[in-house]
Amino acid sequence: MIKTGHLGKYEVFALVVISAVADMFLSVPQGFSIYGASAAWMIPFLSMIFCLGIWQMIVPVLAKRRNKDIMSLTEQYLGKWGTATAVLVVAVMLLVDTASTLRIFTETVVATVLPKTPISVVAVPFLLVLIYYAYWGIEGISRVSWFLMPWLLLGVALLLVLNINWINLEYIFPLWGQGFTKLMWSGWFATGVFKNILFISFLSSLLRQPEDVRKIGFWSIITVGTAYTLVTLAFIMVFSPEAAMRSHFPLYQLGRLIYIGRFIQRLEAGFIFIWAAMALIELAFELWLLTYLTGWVFRMPVNRPLVFPFAAMIYAMSFLARNFSEMLVINSQILLKWKWVIDIVLPLLVLLWVRFRSGKGERDHEQTAQVT
Repeated sequence: MIKTGHLGKYEVFALVVISAVADMFLSVPQGFSIYGASAAWMIPFLSMIFCLGIWQMIVPVLAKRRNKDIMSLTEQYLGKWGTATAVLVVAVMLLVDTASTLRIFTETVVATVLPKTPISVVAVPFLLVLIYYAYWGIEGISRVSWFLMPWLLLGVALLLVLNINWINLEYIFPLWGQGFTKLMWSGWFATGVFKNILFISFLSSLLRQPEDVRKIGFWSIITVGTAYTLVTLAFIMVFSPEAAMRSHFPLYQLGRLIYIGRFIQRLEAGFIFIWAAMALIELAFELWLLTYLTGWVFRMPVNRPLVFPFAAMIYAMSFLARNFSEMLVINSQILLKWKWVIDIVLPLLVLLWVRFRSGKGERDHEQTAQVT
């Protein structure tokens, strides 16, 4: 059993929210635009509604069994091998997702800020920072998240407000985009961006007060859904759906458009720090979680020795795509479209099975007690 410290509810809330919304600086709003056109902003809103319903189904399992997370509960009712298989599937997904995000982040920095810099010069220092935070554990990452979250969200809100003079309400019509049915399906597929549900399922046993898991999950889903909805809405109303489909760097380009008088313009350089901080927290947390899950499966007393080999694997995998365009296709057509299977459906099925088996066991116990 890997020993780690306990986390406060505010630290966990900030950590899972930042880890989920950091991708809005990359190509996720563009993916929403491709699938939803003028109604792209409704996709994360519908996903939020779906996720709230799913959370209401699975949270009683986590809240009722204090000091237990999805891994220990699954092992109790599915056995050692079934749990190990499910956890390793999640670990593989985290490995691919982290490598993809690292590649897209570094490519975006090179394309927008440092066009003449080799990509490895950007990737290696960033990876070293990830290793440092992941090595020192979840407590440090969560506290940095809690300290920075108000400023990061304030910066994103400021970015949207400063673009208000470019907004055109006509761009959100037709209201249902490419059709109501396609919009509903897109909303379900996009539930994969709500990684906070999966993360909370793994971190619930680390909470100082396990009963806080219900509130953390509910408010994190609301926060993530609202952030994606507002960012995508502003993106669509500023650029138009057609232009948004061709824009790989949504928030960076919103920053370039800022023009309020002669001295307040081209502020994208300032927002790069917000973007980098969010990406750092997300990737450091996913690297730590990857080592934590792997160490748990193999019953390792500590997960620190796994940080360096997994970081090397992430670095190598991030360069498997031949170019940036291929990486964007992988991210939008595969990860964005199918991550919901791991991020949402897997914890839903596992925890519902635990709920069913535990409920059946309690009923059998009551019947046995009545007979005796």
